[in-house]
Amino acid sequence: MSLEFFTRLPLHGETQYLPGDPRNRGDWHAGGASSGAVSGFAVGDHFTYIDYLGQIARAAEINGFGGALMVNAPTGEEPWTVCSLLARETRTLKFVTAFQPYHYTPWVAVQQAATYQRATGNRLVWNIINGGSDALQRQIGDFEDHDQRYARATEFMDVVRGYWHNEQFHYEGRYYRAEGGGLRGPLKKAELPLICTAGSSVAAREFAAKHADFYLMRAEHPDEIASLIADIRARALKWGRTDIRFGLSIDVIARDTEEAARAEAKRFFDEGVAKGTVKARAAHAGLRTARKLSYEHGYSDNDEQQAFDDFFIHPNVWTGFGYIGIPPGCALVGSYANVVARIREYHGIGIDLFFLAGYPHLEEAYRIGEHILPHFRDQRAALTRPAPTPVQLHASNGA
Repeated sequence: MSLEFFTRLPLHGETQYLPGDPRNRGDWHAGGASSGAVSGFAVGDHFTYIDYLGQIARAAEINGFGGALMVNAPTGEEPWTVCSLLARETRTLKFVTAFQPYHYTPWVAVQQAATYQRATGNRLVWNIINGGSDALQRQIGDFEDHDQRYARATEFMDVVRGYWHNEQFHYEGRYYRAEGGGLRGPLKKAELPLICTAGSSVAAREFAAKHADFYLMRAEHPDEIASLIADIRARALKWGRTDIRFGLSIDVIARDTEEAARAEAKRFFDEGVAKGTVKARAAHAGLRTARKLSYEHGYSDNDEQQAFDDFFIHPNVWTGFGYIGIPPGCALVGSYANVVARIREYHGIGIDLFFLAGYPHLEEAYRIGEHILPHFRDQRAALTRPAPTPVQLHASNGA
């Protein structure tokens, strides 16, 4: 069973997680004194945050990553724009752009994607998201409730596929209608992007079961991951699908020795507690309506009650990042050999795509590329879509 490795681009900034870092990483920083070249945005700056993201993207490609996940947040850079800019600075790297169906009409998404695919040699991957917080959705103008957002997303993908594979597509649903549109001419040569999605609610799982090539997860205990994979596979079978695959997002703190890796993780932990990020994380959690991960139920908002070692939920699997508010929340912490062993363990239960990154993203792309990825050379394969499984389209009126 093959596997592939992508990294992650921090579109919401990363210097807020790097106390005392003097390097110029663009203008996503808290300000204040610095011993190095920290930039402030101004039109005409020679080095912007997009330039820093370009450095990470090129480092990822140099070090053998197959692609990069564009993290989407209302307070961050817009993913589709960034991946369009960076695609011309790289040669082979795929870009996973996260967006919500609320952001685009199906036709606009189809036309943009087809143009992007033709310009880059089919290096676009879609990550269809639907928001983890009703409150945050309302802030951006989306007032549909949770399950309605997934119903809308299902129609969105039905119409996207209809437009992509037909020159004369007709559809009438609750959210979308189409009367004869579709890709024509040279745009027909583009490949439909691979489809990723995430979310653990019943609605999210059903959407993934029907439409996703890859179902993405944040890391938990391997037993929790295995259980979720089994559930998604069973749901996909109802659509006659046996080809759905699975991805895992997890940070990496790997060093020559276990002790050195733990010391680095503890540095992050101690600095986060000292800065009060535990209380900030707790306040933000009140906005979230998505399911808590298994380990998050054990979080205490009193930073005096839990110690660094309390957050190891499995050998080398540390959830302290989540406790101090650093996304995605879980990290592999240990020697290079032990981190490789944990990746193999997750791969053994069904994970085919790993999103690996560390802080700072630029330097850690080299570390992971030099010390972790070479162990998997013989198993890797570029992401492709299997032969299509026919999916019957239904409008919401049952037609």
